[in-house]
Parts: sequence; structure tokens; C-alpha cells
Amino acid sequence: MMVQPTDIALFLVSFAACIYCIVLSRRLKALQDTRDGLGATIMALSKSISAMSSATNETRTQAGELATRLGKHMKDADQMCTRLSELTASLDESQARAVQNTQAAEAELKSSMAELLHQSRERSREMKALMKEMKALGTESMNRNRNADFLFEEDDPDLVERTL
Repeated sequence: MMVQPTDIALFLVSFAACIYCIVLSRRLKALQDTRDGLGATIMALSKSISAMSSATNETRTQAGELATRLGKHMKDADQMCTRLSELTASLDESQARAVQNTQAAEAELKSSMAELLHQSRERSREMKALMKEMKALGTESMNRNRNADFLFEEDDPDLVERTL
């Protein structure tokens, strides 16, 4: 049996392919290694993706709850704004009525005070006239008493005027 050069070439190529396959096999095993290789990286990425998915789901849930609460607070705020507007309008109306009532009471008080002042002046004039009259009567009475003679009797304690 004679070995031909093509057989040698074929053998060498097969041998080189075998060595290449062994090297590739070792590299593939290193990549698939879950401790140090690409497998570990892929596994870490899978865990990270899983954690991100759960965090995203939790965030969506919390965002939904917060959106619901925010909607409720916004509705309450709108109701409070409406109520506050109504109260402000009511307060403005009450203030206007109070001003009107105060002005009316003030006008009535001025009128009453003017009437009382007028009556007081009239009564004061009447009192002055009565006092002048009383002074005149008192003076007249005094003058009459000075000119009159009185008798005092021990038996009769009353004064008796003596006529001359």
C-alpha cells in the first residue's frame, strides 16, 4: 500500500481539523461555564432582567395607586375650590348686607339723635322758663313774707297771719 501525497494532505487536513475542533470545544465549554464564562454573564443578565421586570411591575402598580389617590385628591380639591368660591360669594354678600344694615342703622340713629336733641332743647327751654317762673314766684313769696306779720301762739303751733 502505497501512501499517496493526497492521502498525506488529506490526513494532515483532517488532523488540523481535529485539533481545531478540540480547541473550539474547549472554548465553547469555557463560554458555557456558569462560574466564569459567558454562561455566568448570561445568567446574571437573566437575573437582572427578572429583577427589572418585577421592579417595573411594582412601579406600575404603585404608579396606578398614586394616580388613583391623586385623582381623588384632585376631585376633593375641585370640590373645596367650589365650596370656597361659594363661601367667598356668601361672605361678600353678607358684607354688603352688613354695610347696608350699618348705614341704615346709622341713618336711623342720626335721625333719632336729631329728634332727641330737638326734644331735649325744647324741654331745656321749658325748664328754663319754669325756673324763671319759679324764681319769680320765690322772689314774690319772699317779698310777701317779709311784709307780712306772723303771730306765734304757744297753744297753736300753726302760723297765723295777722292782718293789719
